[in-house]
Amino acid sequence: MKLLDSLKFGAPWALLVLSIGWICYQNVQIQELQASRHKRELNSNWLPRSDDDSTIFMPIYAQVSKKHIRKVCMEHFHSLKHYRELERKEPTPSPKQSSAVVKELKRKCSAEVSFGQPVLIGERKNSDGCAYLDGGHWHVCELSHGYTMLSFKGNRRLNSSETRAVQFLPYPFDGTDNMVYNNTMYYSENDRLISYNLKSEKSNSIHLRTSLEPLYANSTSRLDVQAEEHGIWVLYRRRDENILSVSRINVHNMQIVSNWTLPSIDTSTMCNAFVRCAILYSVECDGTVTPVYDFYSHTYIQGRKTLWEGLEQPIGNVQYDPNSKSIAIYANAKIYKVPVLQ
Repeated sequence: MKLLDSLKFGAPWALLVLSIGWICYQNVQIQELQASRHKRELNSNWLPRSDDDSTIFMPIYAQVSKKHIRKVCMEHFHSLKHYRELERKEPTPSPKQSSAVVKELKRKCSAEVSFGQPVLIGERKNSDGCAYLDGGHWHVCELSHGYTMLSFKGNRRLNSSETRAVQFLPYPFDGTDNMVYNNTMYYSENDRLISYNLKSEKSNSIHLRTSLEPLYANSTSRLDVQAEEHGIWVLYRRRDENILSVSRINVHNMQIVSNWTLPSIDTSTMCNAFVRCAILYSVECDGTVTPVYDFYSHTYIQGRKTLWEGLEQPIGNVQYDPNSKSIAIYANAKIYKVPVLQ
């Protein structure tokens, strides 16, 4: 009788304990599953690359000609294998060699240049996007946030939307003022500046603690990455500050080499900016380009102004490419190339 009474009153408590234990176990399993979710998961419409490297997936918003999808798939492995072979052949310069190269470039680099007028290269569907020039290759993003970027070889193929490759990034990019330089993409992701080598698929990063507000007027970018003859430059405002900060980054280890604070330059009234030969140029919303600061002499300057005609808002990005000695512009779904006249 006592045994029956014990079971009668003890069974509900035992079931309660078992239920609590089962709920805790399920919570642990859910947390582990969430922690192991793939980094490429942007939304339910985006599909990551499968474990089988013979399959790649196209983003639903990519503007790619149908006849080139097969070509992209066929070239995927051959180009990847070729890139990795090139990566193994390219020696990494020592710090002493890098310093000597920078000094030689600084000696040859002249700030006394003129800029031509924008030449229309191609058009896209979305007004908010980006276009980066790396030598003879164009890299285009269709939105201001995402995981994918389209690559084109030459102006003609960009104009006809003949995609050479679809690049899948390990982390999403934020904003449009990023950069591709020597087959490496440098881009913003929250508080991080990420470098991702398109050949080796290796990545590195540095935390900058940037402001949560856009850097420029009519922009979604919290920082602006620029490449020029002397290295990688990052323009941004620090968290809870309204002052422009500029950092020069060592491309080999993603560490800051030098810092500048420029309180006299208000980027919130500018539409964009770029760096060439250690000179910072402002780009106003009416297309006026003005040199405003010399980083190596640490002085504000007032040089010759240039008016770029025909640019429409919003201006997605303005990036100087030291390999082709020209400037890439994405403005209201139009991609322009501006020659630098020596």
